[in-house]
Amino acid sequence: MSREADGAVIGFLAGLAVAMGGAIKDAPYEGFKEKTFWRSPLIGAFWGSVLARKYGLKPVPLFLSTIGLERATVEVYKLYRAMVKKDYIPGKFIHGEWGVPVK
Repeated sequence: MSREADGAVIGFLAGLAVAMGGAIKDAPYEGFKEKTFWRSPLIGAFWGSVLARKYGLKPVPLFLSTIGLERATVEVYKLYRAMVKKDYIPGKFIHGEWGVPVK
């Protein structure tokens, strides 16, 4: 396989790890959302291929770097979405941090 394809696979796995961690942490309180679950592996695959092509990183640094870029991308997107939508309330403010209901 090419460097980009290898990077995409490693990035997908990094995003999958992030998605599974988020599902374990948030699903009991917010419910499981398949659309947002698959967002992280897809963004991870994108960043993994970009990093592999541009920098030729080895697997472990590529995996960890992809996690950082995936998190930054998703959090900036969520911030943008919160600023654009008037009635958008992030899930943690509806359900409370760590499952403690907000009054």
